[in-house]
Amino acid sequence: MNEFELIERIFSQMQAAHPLPYDVEKGIGDDAAVMSLPSEARLVSCIDTLVQGRHFSADWDQVNELAFAIGYKAVAVNVSDIAAMGATPHSILLALALPERLANQQWLTEFAKGLFHACQLFGVTLIGGDTTRSDNLILSVSAQGLLAADTPAVYRSGAQVGDKVYVSGSLGDAAYALKYPDNAQGVELAHRLHMPTPRIALGAALAKIGATAMIDISDGLYQDLGHICQQSSVSMRINLEQLPTSKPLASVDLSERLLCQLAGGDDYELAFTLPAHIEPPVNNSGNTPVTCIGEVIAMVDKIDAGTDASTNLSPKKSRPEIFYQNQPVTPTHPAPFSTWPNLTGYQHFAG
Repeated sequence: MNEFELIERIFSQMQAAHPLPYDVEKGIGDDAAVMSLPSEARLVSCIDTLVQGRHFSADWDQVNELAFAIGYKAVAVNVSDIAAMGATPHSILLALALPERLANQQWLTEFAKGLFHACQLFGVTLIGGDTTRSDNLILSVSAQGLLAADTPAVYRSGAQVGDKVYVSGSLGDAAYALKYPDNAQGVELAHRLHMPTPRIALGAALAKIGATAMIDISDGLYQDLGHICQQSSVSMRINLEQLPTSKPLASVDLSERLLCQLAGGDDYELAFTLPAHIEPPVNNSGNTPVTCIGEVIAMVDKIDAGTDASTNLSPKKSRPEIFYQNQPVTPTHPAPFSTWPNLTGYQHFAG
């Protein structure tokens, strides 16, 4: 049995334990999948690629140990994008570029277990894919979601001056676990790095109550809020004291914690804006905590000279403004940081 036959056998066995939903006419096993869409529903699609050595460890021992988590996370990060649009996840396609050393029963079974576990948790179905050989492990997952006719999609471009800025869950946990995998807090937070929870129910609830803009936090809070600012032509005032913090992360040095929360990435929480008169859905079906961290303000024209080399944002573009104890944090007054930090967040093309 060659590796492609092995992959087909493992995935077919696991797919058999997860029957196709009624609206999937044809899934794995043909040239393409076929779905029937509810009347007037809109299809929401996204794709993410995970590359060994860039999005997860290049170390082969760790790749072997994390087979389940890699399969799980490949699904979760795509479902998080669907949730950020206010849509309901439906199905995924998987493209797997597999090194020869991983084309074995043990690794592929654990990987598939993680992938199908995530599919079951998030209500999605694997409906097809492709495999090929590669020197390093590369995964691409394309996810599809559905929006009902009466549910508006939530884009990055709708934030209005006066809106409140919110985030779900807690921030910075995954970044700290990645940076300090062996200390007590890093070990305790490892699940936040390897097994993130996309906020599906919250995203859907926000779409229904009138969220004006939304994004999932994958590359760091500051950078991702910057995308909303730029596409909405606004700025934001973000209060650092209000950033939601887990108990393990609350015990680390303040500047280290804030840097993880602002620029670390891999949170897969939702950042969103709501008109001031609309309260967030605190009793959402996922019981996800929600915290107000600031407000949307008009674009700020004048900023400290020389600041943007480290923020990677042009002075002419809108961006979040950060405050600590009611004072602006700037390169000339960086407190609570000792020096102005690099807030660029994760850079997919750096290095």
